[in-house]
Amino acid sequence: MGAKVAGTRSPDGAEEIHCDLPGELHRKNTSSRGRGLCVFTSIHHSAVSANVPALQEFPRWLITKGIPGGYPQKVADLIPKMCRERGLPEPEWIQVEGKDLEVLKVACKTGRLPAVTYSFSPTGRYGGQRIAHMVNIAHASDKWFAVLDNTYVGADAYEWLSPQEFSRTYAPGWCVILLAAGAPPPPRN
Repeated sequence: MGAKVAGTRSPDGAEEIHCDLPGELHRKNTSSRGRGLCVFTSIHHSAVSANVPALQEFPRWLITKGIPGGYPQKVADLIPKMCRERGLPEPEWIQVEGKDLEVLKVACKTGRLPAVTYSFSPTGRYGGQRIAHMVNIAHASDKWFAVLDNTYVGADAYEWLSPQEFSRTYAPGWCVILLAAGAPPPPRN
């Protein structure tokens, strides 16, 4: 099978993406104090997909505060802080550490766009080097996983992987899932 970069349909044409965040809404990763904000850019994508205003524009909020980088405890501390500052209720969300792919499959099948760790690109992005990165999973099934990488954005930039390929790059195995479900994908003819 092999990993491939494609649009919103799997490379074999058999599956349509579960969480179709339109390409014009994809956000490129930014930085604060020279450190990437991929964790918070991915959470922003999840919030846009699920229409959760409290967590939209997370990277911009961090830049105004001069706060760099992200890891599980930092996310747990910053989500309530940002919501309080914005005067908005904290949305329901979970963090899961470990490599349970079934959690991601359920999230995607129920309209959620999980933010997940990603340690290398099976298609050769990043020169094949190991990376410490967070992306979104827009599709997760027994046959295909689709990665929305905030470094490579656009409707034709999804990276489609087998579950085995995704499992190898899903390291160390950390995801953030907003429990509000997104809108269904637009109908296609």
